[in-house]
Amino acid sequence: MNQVVALAYCQENKASVDKILLDFKNTNIQFKLVSANSHAEPSIYNQLENFEGPIVVLISVNFLRSISCMQNTLSLVTRKANNLVPILINGTESDPLTGELKEVPTTIDKIGDIIPYINYWQSQYLEARSRKTEIRADESEKIEFENHSNLLRMLSSEAGETLRHLRKFLPPSLIECRSLKNKYQLLQDQLIEFPFQDNLFLEDDYEQIIENDFAFPPPFLIPEFKEFEEEEILVKENTTEIDSGDFNFMNSANEDSTILTTNKLEEIEIIEEFISEEITEPKQALPLGTTDLTLPRSEQATPEVSLTFETSVIKEEEKEDVISIVEPESSLEAASSLYKQIEKQYPTDVERQYFHLKLVLRETENEQQKIGFLQQFIERNGRQSEAKVALSKILLSQNKWEEAKSVLEELLLIEPNHGESLYELASIIISHFPEKMERAGNLLKQCINQSSFPKEALYTYAIYLSNISNKPYKALEYYLKTIEVLPNHMFAYYDLATFYFDEGEKKIAREFYLKAIQNNPELKVRKNDLAFEVDTI
Repeated sequence: MNQVVALAYCQENKASVDKILLDFKNTNIQFKLVSANSHAEPSIYNQLENFEGPIVVLISVNFLRSISCMQNTLSLVTRKANNLVPILINGTESDPLTGELKEVPTTIDKIGDIIPYINYWQSQYLEARSRKTEIRADESEKIEFENHSNLLRMLSSEAGETLRHLRKFLPPSLIECRSLKNKYQLLQDQLIEFPFQDNLFLEDDYEQIIENDFAFPPPFLIPEFKEFEEEEILVKENTTEIDSGDFNFMNSANEDSTILTTNKLEEIEIIEEFISEEITEPKQALPLGTTDLTLPRSEQATPEVSLTFETSVIKEEEKEDVISIVEPESSLEAASSLYKQIEKQYPTDVERQYFHLKLVLRETENEQQKIGFLQQFIERNGRQSEAKVALSKILLSQNKWEEAKSVLEELLLIEPNHGESLYELASIIISHFPEKMERAGNLLKQCINQSSFPKEALYTYAIYLSNISNKPYKALEYYLKTIEVLPNHMFAYYDLATFYFDEGEKKIAREFYLKAIQNNPELKVRKNDLAFEVDTI
């Protein structure tokens, strides 16, 4: 039976595709090649939306800078996360001096690797908006420009999130995948029941050479210990006591402990029966410098010394019992115990119960456990809105968009004007359910009409009006409302700067840009500085 694997790539990286096809030439794996030449064509995600098998995505500099490849890629890396096998490959770009194509590495390991791509898409959007004045009066041309501009705006807002999700996979390079050491391991993990052949992988010689070049660590030198001389151990013949320097050990009658002495102490064996279970006559440690090991009974130690000595010889099993008895409860156990007690004492006080449930959640590190606690609470107290909002946020953190959406919709059936739920649901729809954009706009409008709502909803509604409803002047109203209530907002000033720039008001645009880079220094790039006529030094 043949196994079908999707292989998504940028057209400029066909050479890497050919290498993978060659590696699997003699297998029953069939590759479904997926790419997009133009953003007007179906995106890679749209082509793979109903595909159920593994999806290999070749990530390159070209891929990350291609409109056709990056369109809807955030949906690809979130909704198809369980099927995804991202692989880093070298990209290609033209040498500015010779014009020849050269290979360039692709890295997304660090934040510093991601920021250039975010800046690239922001610059692309700004450059497109700056050409608005060149658009003629032809209506079709205006529509095409607005569609293209809105697409760039979406890519500029999604680029950072897309790369953040890709980094979670810790994608290997193609060189690593082709080696005998790796053997396309991430793909093998997807094809558990498919037998991989050992002779598939062609390029590994240099990998083994590199591995063999590592020098072995130097041998561990055994430290020299000072030998004990005869003078360091006092042995008395025909006596039952030995001075060990710390304690007086009594030899047992059956001679279980054997001491052999020559020029050094060679062996001391101590067995458990060496110390009797019950010490009837406690012994006193000798004062320093004492050589006479025989003490009169009247000078022996008091019982307090015996107690100290007894505690040092408690059996291991007894130690474990003592520890388990005195060991305090963990914070989670303590919070859970208190929460159960509150449930019994105050069965009708839902708010008090939820307060203590939050203490339990605070001590719980496992996200699945948190979901379980919240679901049990919601089953008993279905009208408690805070618990449902908390549950939706945890589901969102696990990329369970549909489940989070369902929880919030259930909450709104009970409280139709719950501001936070209206905003959260609208945000989920905008990010992951683009076919329901109109509903998202209605939710946001309803949200900001409430007496209490998340202030970020003002900015989200402004974005909706600008990019989706194509109402820039209405959006301007909400951008201004955003900075009124959130003066340190990271993006609203930049949106205002681009609005005034598009309208030809460069002086006002410059003022908002300066405020934008003060709140968010990552927006300060050379292209932005040049556009807004800001000194780049």
